[in-house]
Amino acid sequence: MRLLHTADWHLGRTIRGRSRAAEFEAVLNEVTGIAVEEGVDVFLVAGDIWDTMSPPPEADRLLYSALRRLVEAKIEVVLVAGNHDNPRRLSAFGQFADLLGVHAQANVRRWDNGGTLRIERGGEVMYLAALPWVPEGRALNAEEILGPEFESFLGYEKVVAAIYEQATRGFQNGAINVFATHAFVDGAKVATVDGSERRIHIGQTYAVKPAHLPGRAQYVALGHVHEPQEIVEAPNRASYYSGSLLQLDFGECGQEKIVRLVDLEPGRPARHRAVPLTSGKQLAEVRGTFDEVVAQASKFGDAYLRATVRLDRPEPGLAQRVREALPNCVDVRVETRRDAEEPAPALLSTLTPTDLYVRYYQQAHGSVPSPETLAVFREVLEEATTQTS
Repeated sequence: MRLLHTADWHLGRTIRGRSRAAEFEAVLNEVTGIAVEEGVDVFLVAGDIWDTMSPPPEADRLLYSALRRLVEAKIEVVLVAGNHDNPRRLSAFGQFADLLGVHAQANVRRWDNGGTLRIERGGEVMYLAALPWVPEGRALNAEEILGPEFESFLGYEKVVAAIYEQATRGFQNGAINVFATHAFVDGAKVATVDGSERRIHIGQTYAVKPAHLPGRAQYVALGHVHEPQEIVEAPNRASYYSGSLLQLDFGECGQEKIVRLVDLEPGRPARHRAVPLTSGKQLAEVRGTFDEVVAQASKFGDAYLRATVRLDRPEPGLAQRVREALPNCVDVRVETRRDAEEPAPALLSTLTPTDLYVRYYQQAHGSVPSPETLAVFREVLEEATTQTS
């Protein structure tokens, strides 16, 4: 059987308030086209289908359009909920989608109560243990999944390890066995700036050790981290993040986006390869004086740009000047000398929200905010802007 592994679509995501719907539509057409042309049996999305718990209607339209093409091609589809997805929304969708060969795994369930899917194609059988994002604390009833003996578990990692172990109980000798989940595996490479990964769910609190990934699985399909990569310390021979479909923020500059095709036979190691995606705009950064920034930008075509302009002192209206010169510039930053004069209060109205926040932070803490702090601020600002636009 042939499986296509993708994840982290984040449908509905914008970039600094600009819609990316056309890009998402193009890349979804590309991905579903790959699935049809390559004769894929199972199409797996390992979480973060949507970008928010309440996505805009356009995001739903993009999803349903992609699913329609896959259903028409008689490809089995498995949708696994990520931390950005609303489990109730996905569960409601799954009530009728299952009739079309679209399996929506919205909640963590026992292997013998829907947690492990049995998919039969051309005489072969795949057992797919599909686990959504495991929430922390009371959001998950560990006793219901693991039994009363696990009620006293306190640590997130231990609970997740036990859930992973029980999920593999549905695996069968003589069949194809695949494990899929949306999780942060400790040691995975993540973007350190700009909110490409939502930092609140990336860290030791939610980390799963590679050793807890099931060694019995022929292939482990992961979602949550946006850079495609292998988990080399996993006990099986093939554990991969497929990454996001588009460069979602500037922490992903330069990343090649892919889907992964996996060929599977019972009792044999998985054979897999990355298929590069070509749809969607690139993201790029330019630095220098105003003239240098404008000159550099011509090298990047229609890429979304972040411009960092070096000045001796703040210049009113600079951000607007940059955007007028570079229509694809979605983020303007200013670098000034430490001894530059402070802008007069009358000029505050000309500064960008980010510049105002940096100014406030310097006054309150006596230092500039870290890249991680700025990333969180920009993420909140973008979400607030999207909700009010």
